[in-house]
Amino acid sequence: MKLTILSDNNTLIDRYLLGEPGFSCLLETEGRRILLDTGYFGIFAQNAEALNIDWRNVDAVVLSHCHDDHTRGLSAFFTPGRKPKLVAHPALFRRLVCQGLAIGCPYPRSKAERYFDLCLTADPLALTENLFYLGAIPRTVPLDQDRTLREGDGLEFTPDDTALAYRGREGVYVITGCSHSGICNIIEQAKRITGQSRVLGVIGGFHLRQLDERSKAAIEYLKGENIPHLYPCHCTALSVKVAMGQEMHIEEVGVGTSLTWE
Repeated sequence: MKLTILSDNNTLIDRYLLGEPGFSCLLETEGRRILLDTGYFGIFAQNAEALNIDWRNVDAVVLSHCHDDHTRGLSAFFTPGRKPKLVAHPALFRRLVCQGLAIGCPYPRSKAERYFDLCLTADPLALTENLFYLGAIPRTVPLDQDRTLREGDGLEFTPDDTALAYRGREGVYVITGCSHSGICNIIEQAKRITGQSRVLGVIGGFHLRQLDERSKAAIEYLKGENIPHLYPCHCTALSVKVAMGQEMHIEEVGVGTSLTWE
């Protein structure tokens, strides 16, 4: 499987691509092309073109959750033509407000139906023989879940948050958008769905925004998993990356990062 980061908060030295506070990556495997998330401004499309990647002919778009820094870029697909599949949790189109600002998916279901073949499911789904949509993530590690704001500024546990898992030859790789359901919970779900106990790599937003009790517990979990390739990005604070790097090897990631996993 080949993975290319098309949107992230970080840009790499001497890679003249655009960054934003969002996330998007393209996965190419088994003759299929899957886009995970679309970022905020839709710069994934500009970056893809700069990298000579034809983003328009993806087979499916998967949304990790409804927040607009992962869904606003859907508008790049709002043109007549072929309709790729759109895979997401059924709660994708609910209204979310944070401090008076709408932070959920900015487009109604009717708009998405016009340009996509919708597949809204809370159940795990095989996208290819070895690439899996993880569905609703069971909260088996209670401390490891983030709370975000909903309409009326109440608290919820982001029920639609999910991720992808790739079953490699010798273990599983996890690709996550924001990990509101908890990076540890996501990894445990990836193991269950793929039947693999060895985790070879994790990339994406870990949503550990400060070095606190929850972050320290997640670091201990990751250390215990002995994962050879860790790529924390997007919503992972620098203080957390520093603490993580003191306990295990982590790798830099940014727009244009390209990885091949087997």
